[in-house]
Amino acid sequence: MVDFATKGANASLRVMAAVLTLGLALATGSAAAQNAAGGTDDSKPDAWLKVCSLDDQVKKNVCIIKQDLLTNTGQFLASLQLREVEGEAEKSLIAAVPPGMLLQPGLQVQIDKKQATKLKYGICFPNACFAELKVKDDFVVAMKRGGQLVLTTLDQQRKPRPFPFTLIGFTAVYDSEGLDPKQLQTQQQNLRSELERRAEEQRKRLLEQQNNQNQNQ
Repeated sequence: MVDFATKGANASLRVMAAVLTLGLALATGSAAAQNAAGGTDDSKPDAWLKVCSLDDQVKKNVCIIKQDLLTNTGQFLASLQLREVEGEAEKSLIAAVPPGMLLQPGLQVQIDKKQATKLKYGICFPNACFAELKVKDDFVVAMKRGGQLVLTTLDQQRKPRPFPFTLIGFTAVYDSEGLDPKQLQTQQQNLRSELERRAEEQRKRLLEQQNNQNQNQ
């Protein structure tokens, strides 16, 4: 189980590291919404996930509302999470994108056709780079009213690489109580089973193709 409590001076960095850990372990309905090219099915109402955990140090709930972009085989593409602490007005929007992007230009986040907001990278790990933006209630309202949030970064050729996140279903998930740890474990088990099923189907298709090619030779 992932501990979402933040303790000490390096809390934000630990939270960023936990984002990707959670994103690779969880996808719930959002994993099925992604295609192999990394596209998003905007009609999926269950792309968002909310998990809350009690911070034992400050005795407050810490909630993460997140969406992952994954391929059909579970490969990480990008992740976006909104993190809020009970009783605090300021929230953290944390984005994770694949490594190999240009760091100095940073990235930007845009809701529908509203003005884009720039984010600066905070830290990179071998499997993802993270950026954090402090936001308040007005940003959450914009997410609730929006249809799509696009996270855009620059690749090594300085070409924009957009990652679209659907905002359909965000309001219902945000206003919910979120998953408890037992539900979280169930989601993890379901995802593992689904990915194993897809891998087995892909293996069978490849074997069938090879057999057909051998028969035609």
